[in-house]
Amino acid sequence: MKFIVVTLFVAFSFFHISSDDERIGVWTIKNGKFVSNNSKNDALAAHHWKMFYDIFPKTITKKYIKKLVLISDGLDEKTGALGALSVKNDQWQLVIDTIDVNFRSKDKRRLRESVYTLVHEFGHLLTLNNTQIRPTAKLTQEEGEPYLTHEGEAYKNSYLNRFVTLFWKGKLLEKWDVIKERHCFTEESCVEKLFGLYKENYADFVTGYAAESPEEDIVESWTYFVLKKKIKNPRTIAQKKINFFYQFPELVAYRKLIRYNTRFYLH
Repeated sequence: MKFIVVTLFVAFSFFHISSDDERIGVWTIKNGKFVSNNSKNDALAAHHWKMFYDIFPKTITKKYIKKLVLISDGLDEKTGALGALSVKNDQWQLVIDTIDVNFRSKDKRRLRESVYTLVHEFGHLLTLNNTQIRPTAKLTQEEGEPYLTHEGEAYKNSYLNRFVTLFWKGKLLEKWDVIKERHCFTEESCVEKLFGLYKENYADFVTGYAAESPEEDIVESWTYFVLKKKIKNPRTIAQKKINFFYQFPELVAYRKLIRYNTRFYLH
C-alpha cells in the first residue's frame, strides 16, 4: 500500500521556492504568448519564455503553461521546476533559474545543461497533465490500483502508470515506500536514504535524482530518451527505461522536434 501523505515532502522539495531563493518576477503566459508585467526584468523573462516555447511542442505549451517564474538561488542549486496551478492539472507554472538556464552562455556545458533542465521540466508537464492524471480524494493506493501521485491518480494507460507497472514493483517499491514512510520528514534524512537506494540499485536508474520518486524517474528517463541515442540492445533496467518511450509514436515525434530545435546547443 502506498500512502500519498508520506510522499508530499519529496514531491515538493524540487518545486518549492524557499525564502532563500531570489524571486526575480512572475509573468502571465496567455495562449502561449508572454504578457509583460512592466517590470525591469521583462526582457529577461521574454527571452526565457521564447527559448522554452521555441523548443517544445506548441500544442502542449500553449494549452498548459499559464505562468512563468524566474528565480536565482545560485549556480547549480534549484535549476527549474514545474508546478500545478489547479487541482484539475490543466494549468501549470514554469520556474526557471536564470543562472543555471542560460542560452546566452558561451560555455558549451552550460548550454547542454540548460537544454537538459528544460527537457526535464517539459517531461513533468507531459506526464502529469490532465490527460494523464485525474484528481482524486484518495490518500492510499492499494495493490494493483493505478499509481497515486500528489497530483492525483494516474489513468491506467497513462505514461506514468505504465512506467510504474513495468519498473517500480517488488522489492524496489517496497524499499522506496519504507524510506518515504520512515525517513522523509527531514530533507537531510530523506536525501541520504534515497541516495542509498540509488547506490543499491545503480543499474536501475539513469541518474541518482531518478531514485527520488517514480515521477522523477520517468522524467529523467524521458530526458535521456530525448537527448541520447537509441540503445539497440538494452541490458540494464535503466537502459530499458530509456527505450520505454519508443513505443509511443507521439513521443518519438516530440523527440525529433526537440532534438532539432536544440541542435545548436548540444554540440
